[in-house]
Amino acid sequence: MPKKVKFYKEPVFLFTSGSLRFAAWAGWYSALGDAEQSERWAHQARAEWMKEVGAGRRFALLGRHNHDMYNYISPERFRDIFNTFLRTLQQEIRKGKKTSNR
Repeated sequence: MPKKVKFYKEPVFLFTSGSLRFAAWAGWYSALGDAEQSERWAHQARAEWMKEVGAGRRFALLGRHNHDMYNYISPERFRDIFNTFLRTLQQEIRKGKKTSNR
């Protein structure tokens, strides 16, 4: 009897970063066609990424809000906050590159 070959790895084995692991689960469920589970994991990935950013020395202020961000902000509103945050970061980086002497 031939050995059964598994051509994939579940996301739990792929990443050590929590946000990347949750994003991988979102992609996993999206590929399986489960939109509800995919959005749940995407929401958790965004919250985890914000916590990881907030763990930095300059952003330690987020530490006391880690659990509350995920539990009390709706996924839709959190997505808006998250996207605005990333857009603002990108704009500031571009401004810095234009004025930098590097």
